[in-house]
Amino acid sequence: MPTPTVIAEKTIDDFSIGQEFSFSVTITKSDVERFAQLSGDINPLHMDDGFAEQRGFKGRVVHGLLLSGYLSRLVGVHFPGRHALLHGININFLSPAYVNDTVNIECIVNQISLSTRIIILKVVMKNLKNNNVLLRAKVQVGFTQTNGLR
Repeated sequence: MPTPTVIAEKTIDDFSIGQEFSFSVTITKSDVERFAQLSGDINPLHMDDGFAEQRGFKGRVVHGLLLSGYLSRLVGVHFPGRHALLHGININFLSPAYVNDTVNIECIVNQISLSTRIIILKVVMKNLKNNNVLLRAKVQVGFTQTNGLR
């Protein structure tokens, strides 16, 4: 998975209620293995196709927190980017993702507070292979800069 080279420069003044953004990512076997190594979560449900299949899954299940890591990319790189700080995430995991699935992360600006310099994003992550909703999240984002104020 290539690392994005351009970081968005949006400030809170660049947002409006209903504004949307999305991006897609294909989850590789290497992504799952690196996440397992980093997190220490080597549960066989994530590491062993046979084990996962015996439990009714199609194969190795992608870690839910690997999926939630794409919310960090959303905020820190794409939407808003450089001037944002992730304050909180409320996630509901709804369906499993598997190795080699391509997921689409879709968000919409739900609330804006200029006085606190916070926006709330509603996020839906879908599997592009079958359109299953993998997770829904509410993401609170603070800003470290506005157009006229640091």
